[in-house]
Amino acid sequence: MLRNFSRIGIKNIKLSFNEVQPVRYMAGHSKWANIKHIKAQKDGLRAALFEKIARQLRLAVQEGKSADPAVNSLLRSEIDNALKRNMPMGTIQNTIKKCQHNKAQLKKHRFDIRYRRKVYMICSIYSDNLPGIKMDVTAMIKKSGAEFVDVSHMFEDFGLIEARYASPLTSTETSLEEKVTEDAIQLGAEDVEIVDAATAAVNFICSPTHLTGLSKTLEQNGYSIENSEHVFTPNSLVQLDEDEKKAYHVFIKKLRGVPGMEDIYDNVE
Repeated sequence: MLRNFSRIGIKNIKLSFNEVQPVRYMAGHSKWANIKHIKAQKDGLRAALFEKIARQLRLAVQEGKSADPAVNSLLRSEIDNALKRNMPMGTIQNTIKKCQHNKAQLKKHRFDIRYRRKVYMICSIYSDNLPGIKMDVTAMIKKSGAEFVDVSHMFEDFGLIEARYASPLTSTETSLEEKVTEDAIQLGAEDVEIVDAATAAVNFICSPTHLTGLSKTLEQNGYSIENSEHVFTPNSLVQLDEDEKKAYHVFIKKLRGVPGMEDIYDNVE
């Protein structure tokens, strides 16, 4: 299973001071029960972490229209994130320097794939040459028993912001729960969860269109943003037998090797 998230409601938030995992109260079933396992897989699924960071630096230069972090706050934020993930400053500087000479616009694209008429997938790709990428992968996809189809109806999408509340609570804020719940309501998040009360780690969920704006607003209100992404959760899950799993893992490995591949979401349990 590559990605499988669900939502919680602001009014249903519940704290756990002993467990470093989401805890929630919610009527009916919730896929958040799987989030700890999925988040643990996350870094492993991104084998080329520095390649992803380099893309984010390039996008920051592109969107901020400057390679100078002193005037480009977006780039400054991405440099901080790169350092947190242990990318050497020399590598960061070389990446930014290359961005200045690369005038091609890097854009985010999406591939929808059905694998062997059972598995549905959404792939996020950053590229400045989508036709070339698609031409290269089409033969591999067909040979693996997959095809390009629209799978939008099989997934729900939302924006996920992983943050920490970095400022001390004021005398009027009696608890972290009260603070993050109020901020979620006031700042426009749809849902919120406390991942770890001890370190003030919090997840906010919002509409994908509000992802960038809410991230900036949260930063202005005392939060440190550790990650923000447009994620997809399947409406239903499928099980694969052992032979199917082996074949699927081979296919996934090939997909991860596609230049610019950022994330892969599927409906595999």
